[in-house]
Amino acid sequence: MGGAPGQTQGMTTPAHDDGPGADATSPVTRAVVGVVVGIAIFAFVGVVGYFVVVAVGMQGWADAYGSADPGATVTAQTEETGAAGSRDGLDASNEAYRQRTGTPESDAEAARSVPAVEAALDPVADGSAVEGDEVVAALEAAGFETVQVSDRTAGGDVAAVVGVGVAVPGGCVYGTIAPDAVTLDAGGPIADGGCLEMPAH
Repeated sequence: MGGAPGQTQGMTTPAHDDGPGADATSPVTRAVVGVVVGIAIFAFVGVVGYFVVVAVGMQGWADAYGSADPGATVTAQTEETGAAGSRDGLDASNEAYRQRTGTPESDAEAARSVPAVEAALDPVADGSAVEGDEVVAALEAAGFETVQVSDRTAGGDVAAVVGVGVAVPGGCVYGTIAPDAVTLDAGGPIADGGCLEMPAH
């Protein structure tokens, strides 16, 4: 150790190497990368979870409202409403306003008025042509206040048979008056309002 007497030899510390081979990730960089990766994983899990929930929900909805045989549903609805089997769904839905809206109890109450309405209309069916004004007058004279008649066809011609609807307790008495016959039934009002179905177009 060839230094001067009284001198100590200094120790040298290696300088910190910031070159390309060094570990260049600082704590801030690692934190940013961690946040980005965490958000990406969270987003992926969220998207997958969403699609699983939607798929399960759609299957549950399909099971609840679907039918293995759609024709069976249409047939059941057609038989229930009394519509002809040859009608398609659109025609049947166009006729929905004509459906009567009574209950068994209210229909039974309305049926109790059929004899009184028939008694008022029997004299009108005397073999001569029936007119709507004549039907209204006969029913009003018997004490019925709300009367509807249809004495024209859909084309506007005079009808040979007059349709009638009379509001009674519980619903309606409705039917037709021909020159020689009165045909009546009882039930609720039609969905469109009133007691009488107008002629179909």
